[in-house]
Amino acid sequence: MSRWMMVQLEELARLQVKAELVTLKVVDQEGRVVKHRMRATDELQAVMDRYYAEAPEVGYGPGTFLVDGAARLRGGKTPADLKLEDGAQIDFFPCADGGGRRESDDA
Repeated sequence: MSRWMMVQLEELARLQVKAELVTLKVVDQEGRVVKHRMRATDELQAVMDRYYAEAPEVGYGPGTFLVDGAARLRGGKTPADLKLEDGAQIDFFPCADGGGRRESDDA
């Protein structure tokens, strides 16, 4: 396959991803579900902002968004970067205070 054809195929694949829309849902421990529809190439910060807008009692900024229960969501990434499919769930966990150990906790 020629170099030109490979470049054309890569461009076509990129255009198909751009056109793809995904609906992502954020679920928190209070049972709130916030859905957001976006292009697969848009930054995930939009989903995080939407969650904070629809759950104002949470307050903007504190908390962690997790994908697949382990991978921490970064606002600069896209659904395409993380290979998120339509309907993917993002879990939100509020910031927890504390967590440090005291000397009396040592075994």
